[in-house]
Amino acid sequence: MISLIGFCSLCLSTIFSFVVLIPYSILQIKVKYLFFIFRSSTFLVCVSFVSLIFAYINSDFSNFNVFQNSHSNKPLIYKITGAWGNHEGSILLWVCMISIYGFFYSIFGKSFNDFKITVLKIQSALFIIFALFIIFTSNPFLLNPVLVEEGLGLNPILQDPALAIHPPMLYLGYVGFSLVFSLAIASLLKTNPDQIWIMEIRKWSMISWGFLTAGIALGSYWAYYELGWGGWWFWDPVENISLMPWIAGLALVHSVIMIRGEQAIEKWIIFLSILCFSLSILGTFLVRSGILTSVHSFAADASRGLFILLIFFVTTGFGLLVFLIKSPSKKNDLHLLLINKTSALIINNILMMIAVLTILLGTIYPIIIEVLTNTRISVGGPYFNSTVLPILLPGFLLMSVAPVLSWQTNKIKKFKIYVICFFILSAIVLLQSYFTNFNPWGFIGLILGVWIIFASILSIVLRYKFSITIHYVKTINSFIAHIGVGIMIIGITFSSIYQKEFNFNIAVGEEVILDNDFLKFQDTKIIEEKNYQSLIAIFSLEKKDRIVSYIETGKNYYPVSKTITSEVGIYHDWFKDVYIILGSENNDIWSIRVYLNPLVSFIWIGVFVMIFSSIIAVIKK
Repeated sequence: MISLIGFCSLCLSTIFSFVVLIPYSILQIKVKYLFFIFRSSTFLVCVSFVSLIFAYINSDFSNFNVFQNSHSNKPLIYKITGAWGNHEGSILLWVCMISIYGFFYSIFGKSFNDFKITVLKIQSALFIIFALFIIFTSNPFLLNPVLVEEGLGLNPILQDPALAIHPPMLYLGYVGFSLVFSLAIASLLKTNPDQIWIMEIRKWSMISWGFLTAGIALGSYWAYYELGWGGWWFWDPVENISLMPWIAGLALVHSVIMIRGEQAIEKWIIFLSILCFSLSILGTFLVRSGILTSVHSFAADASRGLFILLIFFVTTGFGLLVFLIKSPSKKNDLHLLLINKTSALIINNILMMIAVLTILLGTIYPIIIEVLTNTRISVGGPYFNSTVLPILLPGFLLMSVAPVLSWQTNKIKKFKIYVICFFILSAIVLLQSYFTNFNPWGFIGLILGVWIIFASILSIVLRYKFSITIHYVKTINSFIAHIGVGIMIIGITFSSIYQKEFNFNIAVGEEVILDNDFLKFQDTKIIEEKNYQSLIAIFSLEKKDRIVSYIETGKNYYPVSKTITSEVGIYHDWFKDVYIILGSENNDIWSIRVYLNPLVSFIWIGVFVMIFSSIIAVIKK
C-alpha cells in the first residue's frame, strides 16, 4: 500500500509539473494559482520520497527496492539511509530536491512574477525529464514478484554515519545548480531590463557550492577513516566528478562578485551556470552507466546510463543553444588593467577552467580508449598531481592579494608592506624546510598556505577597524574564506608530503616505537552487534611513560552479505593523526600498518571555515 501511495504521488507530481509548463494565459488562471500548482507538485514528490523511507523503516519487502537494499536487523538510521543508498532511491531524492529548490525560490525569490514563473517553468521541465526517467526505467516502487520475509541488506561500507548525510549533501550541491541553470536561461529569455537575476544567481550558486563543499568534505573524511588506505583523496573517477562542478562553481561565485554591468562578464556567468549543472548531470551519467569502476558507483545498467546521457545532451544542448541565440543587451566595456581586481578574477577563472578540462580529460580518456581499442588503462594520482596542482597554484597565489586590489587602478594600498612580509615569510619557510626534510612541493605548499593566511589577516588589519559585530564579519567575509583555503592547503601539504608509514608484526603485550612515541598492543576482543560481528584490537599510545589515548581498530563481519570490512583506529591530535589498520593474524602474531599524518586535521578545519564563509555570504545583504 505504501509503495502504491509513493508511485501515485510521483505520477501526480509529474502531471502538476506539466500543468506548470502550460502558459497561464491559456489556462486563464491567476499567477498565484500557478505558484500553488508548483508547490503542490513539490508536496506530492516529497510524499513520494517519504513513502519510500517508510517502506524501508517498516522493512516492507513486498517493495523490490527495499528487498534488494535492506534487512530487518539493520539499525534504524541505516534503514532510512538505505532509501537513497541505491540507484532508484537516489534518483528519487534528486528529483525531490529539484522541486524543493524551486519551492524555496518561489517563496524567497526577489524577481518579478513573470521572471519567477519562467524560472519555475524551466525547473519544472527539468523535474519532468528526471521524473519520467524514474517512472519508466528506475521505479523504486516496483513490487516484489515473490513473497519474501527478509531482505538482502545494504552494502556494509555504506553503513556508516557519514554516509548517512554525505549523499544528500552532495545532491543539495549538484541539484542546487539546476536552479542556477534555470535562472541563467530565464535571464536570456527575459524582456525586462532588471539585474536582480544576477543577485539571485549569486545567492543560489553560493548555497549550492556550500552544500557541495560540505558533501565532498564528508565523503573525503569517510574515505579517510573507513576505507583504510591512510589517505583522504585518491583521484577516484567519482571523486573527480564531484570536484569538477565544485571548481566551476568556485569560478561562478567569484564571477558574480566582479559583475559591473559588463556584457562579457554576464555572458561568462551564464555560461558557467550552464556548465555547473551540465557537469552535475555528466557525473550522474558516469556513476550510473557502469562504465566507471569505483566504490562510489551505484549502478551498472547501460540502458539507464544512455538515458541519463540523453538527458545530459538535451539539457546542455538546450542551454547552449539559448546562450548562442540570446545574449545580454548591455555593452559596457571591461575595466581591465594589469593587476586590478577584475583582471585577477578573470585570470583565476581561466586557470579554474583549465583545471576542470584537465580533470575531465583524465577521467574520460580511459573510457574513450577502452571504447576504441577494447584496452583498459588507468589514469591516477601521478597524472592529476602533476597537471592539476601546478595549474591551480598560480590561482591560489593570486587569491592571496586579489581582495586588496582595486577595481579601477593598478595600485595596491601599502604595497611595500606586502612585499616585505612575503619575503620574510619565504625566508622563514625556506629555513624550516632546509633544516627538516626538504621537499620542493612541501616548500611551495607551505609558503603558499601561510602566505594566503597571513596576507588575508594583514589586509583585514590594514583596511578595517576591528569590531565584534556581524557587520564586521560580513565585511571581511572574503578574507575569511581565503584563510580557510590557506589552512586547507597547509593540511593537504603536510599530510601528503610528510606522511610516515610503518609496518609491524606484533603480538598482544608487545610495543613498537613510532618516532618519539610508543604503541603497545593491549588486547583483542569480539563483540556481537545486531547486524555484524566485530573483532577489536586495542592499542595504547604512550608518551614519556604516560598513556595518551587508547586506540581501537579491527574488522567487522556482516553475515547477511558475508562481507568483512576493516575498521580503522585513529587518534586525532591538532598536529598529528596516528592511524592504525589491523591486518592478518598468524600464530597469534598480528600484522599492523600505522600512518603518522601530520596536520591532516587542518584540512577539515579549513573546509569548515570555507563553509562558514559561504553561509555568511548567503545571509549578507
